Amino acid sequence: MDKRPPASASGTDRQLVLAVPAFQAERFLPATLASLNAQGDRLRWYLQDGASPDRTAAIAREMARPGDTVVSAPDRGQTDALNRAIARMGGDIIGFINGDDLLAEHAAGRVLDFFDAHPEIDLIYGSVDWIDEHGALTGTHTGRIESLAEVLDIYGVWWRGRQWVQPEVFFRRSLWEKVGPFNTAYHLAFDYDFWVRCFRAGARVAHLPATLTRFRLHAGQKSAAAERAADEIRTILHKHLAEHPPLNPLRRWKIQAQLDYDLYQSGRSGRSGGFFANLLRHPQWLLSPHAWRRTQAACTRRFLSGR
Repeated sequence: MDKRPPASASGTDRQLVLAVPAFQAERFLPATLASLNAQGDRLRWYLQDGASPDRTAAIAREMARPGDTVVSAPDRGQTDALNRAIARMGGDIIGFINGDDLLAEHAAGRVLDFFDAHPEIDLIYGSVDWIDEHGALTGTHTGRIESLAEVLDIYGVWWRGRQWVQPEVFFRRSLWEKVGPFNTAYHLAFDYDFWVRCFRAGARVAHLPATLTRFRLHAGQKSAAAERAADEIRTILHKHLAEHPPLNPLRRWKIQAQLDYDLYQSGRSGRSGGFFANLLRHPQWLLSPHAWRRTQAACTRRFLSGR
């Protein structure tokens, strides 16, 4: 079934190639694949199904066009599925989309044209529409990450509404080969770790001012586990900061201070003792809004009780 064209092409002959990791995706997959097929011959897709017990693989085979690929085999989760797909699917310009999201109309052409016009750029991101389980628009989002310092600043940038939403990001295969595959140690924030590694590898990034994807919000999606994803992001940040990336010293100090407090709160810092005992040893925690509010509340209670 795999009738792929050569991996290298140029101009209008070039194709955007998307990996589609899937597991029990039969509910939304028809809409996802229809949005990919609507891009015409400027896009092909490679669906890696984790041996789903439902009709996921059957639906994909029914909708596959010449050049699209469907593989169904046990895997070790989404991260592993993506690594398998991207390693085998070819393509100079690549990305990935989950089996419940949609590619916006003409997105493939816009992405390819942008890369052709900007050969110096390694990675681009656009804007995303939020949709509900029925496909109705519920909001829009445009991220804004331009540097390693910004992607590492989860408190002042990433969690302040400037994050990238995974399916709106596309990149050259040469960047993937330089950075390496997704880290299978992470199940929810592996893409965040990959973006950090891209910046650390010197990736040149640009924003394409267009809506490229529609991200579906529904109760069954993996990313609904928001706190677990946040914990993974903190773990990833801790790892990268420990490797001393080039950052402005003051910015690094602020990020590290907030992260240290978060790790203490989660019980994963290895520090014993109460909050105020640790605060005396680490007064920089007051840079964290949560630690500052906790200190204010405790002082207020103590002051009022003293009256």
